[in-house]
Amino acid sequence: MIKTIIFDNNGVLTSSCQDGALDKLVAYLEVPKEEFLPIWEREALDVDEGKITSEQFIRNVLKTLKSDKDFEICRKYYWSSYEPKQDVRDFAKRLDEKFEIAFLTNFSDDFWKFNEKWKLDEIFPKEKMFISAEMKMRKPHEDIYYAVLEKLGRKPEEVIFVDDKLENIETAKKIGMQTIQFKTCEEAEKDLEKILEYDYV
Repeated sequence: MIKTIIFDNNGVLTSSCQDGALDKLVAYLEVPKEEFLPIWEREALDVDEGKITSEQFIRNVLKTLKSDKDFEICRKYYWSSYEPKQDVRDFAKRLDEKFEIAFLTNFSDDFWKFNEKWKLDEIFPKEKMFISAEMKMRKPHEDIYYAVLEKLGRKPEEVIFVDDKLENIETAKKIGMQTIQFKTCEEAEKDLEKILEYDYV
């Protein structure tokens, strides 16, 4: 029986780099997006695991790009990125009436600053919000999934994991979770009904 549904953040509850969240920063840096994104994602590996701070992360990106753009302006654009998706927030709130809901994100030490805008702790209990930089591990490595399951007191087969990235979905599936690869909220709701085999609303 499904007891818990775990949501990813960027690309699910908020916008992602791929769908334009960082476009203002990219425009300020005056670099092609196809050049920027691979560098951003590669440099993000260490900040998501809490090995470096978000300040070091942004400075590393600027250094790799050989950019002399102003750090503080870059950080301001970074902090103004990743907009919340209201339809997914509403979806999570509806699920909270019948399931335990939790939250697992790869994110830097700046998560709680971003959350001043997102207010995700109004949807998810703080003790069920898992941030990779705080846990010193990140998706798609199995250890973070097992750590979250242990903290929630759940078996993999009692959980549905919702994420937009295929590699994160594949790990969750490998360890026994049910999964939904997020594309749109409407599709996610249909996928959930298929897994549950009933109309949950």
